[in-house]
Amino acid sequence: MDAQVRVRRLIDAARQIADPETPLGKLARERLPDSTGLSPAGVDFALRQSLEADATDAEIEALCQAATPVGHAHVLLSANVFVAALRAIAIALAAAPRVSVRSSRREGVMAELLQSGSDAFDRVEALEPRPGDHVWAYGSDQTIESLRQSLPPGVVVHGHGTGFGVAVVELDGAAELEPIAAALARDVALFDQRGCLSPRICIVLAERARARRFAEETARALGELELSIPRGRLSAEEAADERRFRDAAAFAFELFAAGQGAVSFDAGGERWIVPPAGRNLHLARADVRDLARLGQLEPSIVALGVSAACPVRDELRALLRYARVSALGSMQRPRLDGPVDRRCGALPRDW
Repeated sequence: MDAQVRVRRLIDAARQIADPETPLGKLARERLPDSTGLSPAGVDFALRQSLEADATDAEIEALCQAATPVGHAHVLLSANVFVAALRAIAIALAAAPRVSVRSSRREGVMAELLQSGSDAFDRVEALEPRPGDHVWAYGSDQTIESLRQSLPPGVVVHGHGTGFGVAVVELDGAAELEPIAAALARDVALFDQRGCLSPRICIVLAERARARRFAEETARALGELELSIPRGRLSAEEAADERRFRDAAAFAFELFAAGQGAVSFDAGGERWIVPPAGRNLHLARADVRDLARLGQLEPSIVALGVSAACPVRDELRALLRYARVSALGSMQRPRLDGPVDRRCGALPRDW
């Protein structure tokens, strides 16, 4: 079985999972809320918006051509974004006829569903690679470093660690705030903001009063979206992080309620902080010359969502060479062309 056939079998399973009328689609919507912590509507939202079930033949062909063939590939999945299992396993199948997948202990349902629909890989309790095997690992920086130290010499590790997304919005006098804020809210709400593509910071290029109105509109959009797509449960650690963020933000900035989340607004744009997950966003007003400060965050920025004119886009592309760039509202759905995290050195081809 060649690589493209293997990947297409997996994509066919994903199509079944994405469809709420199929047995796999129904089972996914029954089981995933418990394993992911997302609300049922949040699970359905993610399956409809972010599962790459409609990958084109050209994308599949390009994915397989870019892969370095290996005999046995291993995948360590993260729990934060359940649909990411599809891309991670597809990359491994593009490289190897034999693929072993170990799910996170917190979320193993998605891999189970993909396996039952495709029979294209093995699920294992522990990864046991041999020298010459390749391991694709997803998770925190600490998890990946611990894995590297535990593996025998000669195992090749492709690590994709901690990161987050940034949004940049340019508001000229003609820009309508409501649709831009709604697009940003969708990117924030998916996966309750736990993914490496999720925006945590939004830089607004506008005069002060207009930037503040945009912060209010974004908070309103997040609150409105929560009526149809409720936030799921937070862990005790996440809830504690959120409380600390709100206490600090209420003291240092303006803080707007955004459903169960919050939007902090820094009119001076002096402090760019990274809020915790849970649909919390830091919005800072800035000038174009301030964009260079994003270079300080480049090692952590995986995705960049932009609503701006071409000169600003071009500057951002040059500044953040490895971030995936997309239009605002599309940050959580890149093409199936390789890992979402390109900080390992592949230049972005999006947009």
